[in-house]
Amino acid sequence: MFTSIVKATAPKTYQKALPVNSPLSGKIMSIEQLPNALFTHGMYGDGVAIEPAGYQLCAPYAGVVTLLPVTGHCIALTATNGLRFYMQLGMNSHTMLGEGFKRIAKIGQTYQAGDVLLEFDLIKMRKSLDSTLCPFLLQNTKKLMAIQGHFHQVMATQDVAMTLFI
Repeated sequence: MFTSIVKATAPKTYQKALPVNSPLSGKIMSIEQLPNALFTHGMYGDGVAIEPAGYQLCAPYAGVVTLLPVTGHCIALTATNGLRFYMQLGMNSHTMLGEGFKRIAKIGQTYQAGDVLLEFDLIKMRKSLDSTLCPFLLQNTKKLMAIQGHFHQVMATQDVAMTLFI
């Protein structure tokens, strides 16, 4: 009876799996938990959300800084392998007008994996923002077959936040 509805198909095959280390220490969560539809609907890219537990944002790959506003609340990176990442510290953190954020990196600066790019005051963020969840997104997802988030507690630059399947 159900043979016409359910068809056996081969599982997807991937050429390569790229692990992406977490830029923040904290807990990895689903992007759907971000309280902003622009992020949950993929307008900035696809990836994971991180509930931060530290005070530093580090580079997941070697590359160059392509966006870093004066407020220091977010950063965009282009890795040497072509991946483009967007990371934001908290929701609506631009309203803090740079208070509690310290820019270490500069636009156009090259960096190595694990380098500290931004520092932030998590206590100040908790007092000022409705949510401290931080989007960690890949912006050029067209060539990807899938993104798998690793939903657990992570240490910045030491633990994998997501795996990209090409």
